[in-house]
Amino acid sequence: MSPCLVLVPQGAESQAVQRGLQPYSIPIIPLRAGAAVVTTPAFIAALKNPPPMVLVLGVCGGLHPDDRVGDIVVYTTCQDEAGQAYPLDERLVAKLEPAWRRVKAITTEKTLSRVQEKQDLAARWGVEVVDMEGVPLLKALAGIPVVMVRVISDGGDRDLPDLSQAFDVKGNLRPWALTMAMVRNPVAAARLIQGSLQALKVLERIAPAIVQQLNS
Repeated sequence: MSPCLVLVPQGAESQAVQRGLQPYSIPIIPLRAGAAVVTTPAFIAALKNPPPMVLVLGVCGGLHPDDRVGDIVVYTTCQDEAGQAYPLDERLVAKLEPAWRRVKAITTEKTLSRVQEKQDLAARWGVEVVDMEGVPLLKALAGIPVVMVRVISDGGDRDLPDLSQAFDVKGNLRPWALTMAMVRNPVAAARLIQGSLQALKVLERIAPAIVQQLNS
């Protein structure tokens, strides 16, 4: 297999990918959350000897009411909240399963917890999914072929707990703040947990298939 660096948010997402790619000798770097993603020490070290290609995996939020938890999406572009879009590598995108949705993504600085926030974002920019790491990664990886594949863990038809305080400035999870956010909105918390578990199972299953497709 050709050398490929896999990047994935730390925690449950990276654990799912590591399980899926266990049979392969592929470097996987768990990343800090949000804008702090590019301060991850292992990521900084990897850029000193840039890999031939980078695969970014993880989960994302759907912005439309008909999005289904567990849907697999392949980014064609990822933009910031000012409208600046960054394209993904077309050659790598073309190698991936054609049945997987090709989407325009947006990266936000904070988590979106309300349905209206999601739908307003989709209507303003014509985007379909949201994450918190895409744009910072693409800026840092400029000049390197990158492909991003994510699994929708929550749709645009449901409110989520307010997780804006769940991560510190270094992108690390604050367990107590997360717990309190869940307690304040138990119904939304249950939906979040259920959707996340479902998306993580899909992520673990497709990780080896993606690697095989990129190396075909």
